[in-house]
Amino acid sequence: MWTKKTPLAALLLIARFGPGVEAKVRSPKSDKSPTSKAGKKVCLEYGFETEVIAAGSTTPIGASGPNGPKACVTSPVSAVCCTEAAACALGSPDACDDYAACLRDPANGPVVVGDWWLQRDVSYGEIFFEEDAVCGEITSTDLNSRTKFELWDDTFLGMDPSLFKKFSVGYDFRSTGGGSGGYLNLYLRATDNGNYYDCRLDFSIPNVVGTGTLVVTPETVPSSGSSGCGGTPTIEQYHADNPGAVMGVGNGELYAFVLNTGSTNQDNSGQEICWSDASVQRYDETGAIIVKTWEFTTL
Repeated sequence: MWTKKTPLAALLLIARFGPGVEAKVRSPKSDKSPTSKAGKKVCLEYGFETEVIAAGSTTPIGASGPNGPKACVTSPVSAVCCTEAAACALGSPDACDDYAACLRDPANGPVVVGDWWLQRDVSYGEIFFEEDAVCGEITSTDLNSRTKFELWDDTFLGMDPSLFKKFSVGYDFRSTGGGSGGYLNLYLRATDNGNYYDCRLDFSIPNVVGTGTLVVTPETVPSSGSSGCGGTPTIEQYHADNPGAVMGVGNGELYAFVLNTGSTNQDNSGQEICWSDASVQRYDETGAIIVKTWEFTTL
């Protein structure tokens, strides 16, 4: 049954490998899994390691203003692909194909690159791609100035947290300012319910100029958590407290991971952060390790 949210959720399923995306599969590697589903230590082979080349524009998109490079989603704001969004919202798969293609069109940014949706619902930030990175820069003093990169990959929507192994991403914090700096949001639901999410965990990079790698595992203590988390539990602890927990934002949206520069209700002006080589490792249901890496580059 189609709903207003369904076409939005469908578009990444419809056009998973659109323009600007190249997928490579690497040779299997050997590794060990800490536990199998039965809880025993076993020696396992890697499943396929997939590398996705996600190419975007070197020209900054997202002029200062409330609409920036945002795509139309459900309301007719002055943004890109509004005609296609309106048709998709009526429930036509063909129209959603057109919407997906519009979002991936370089003439419109593009605002969808690989499995990443850029600046979907935030404002006053500019995004641009370099040879090995995607960057967010904030020049506005507006309290809600941010850049945001959502990983719309339905693999992680509804996934058992025990199958999550690691998220990692390189960062280059080039210029600090006010606000929260750079961080990863990771979303969880207490059960596979219809909620938007129940718990949002935030994992921050150091708020100083410099480079490094942000690594999040089930044992990593977050910097902060939303009210539904019950404090700042690790992913492992949240799952122990909520045995039916699943990963991902629900209610028709397909992301579990979001990379942010700046936060809401803060003056984030002056910040510039570039992200590179984002990677997620998970176990499949046999216990084999599956790796997917997104390499950002230019069109």
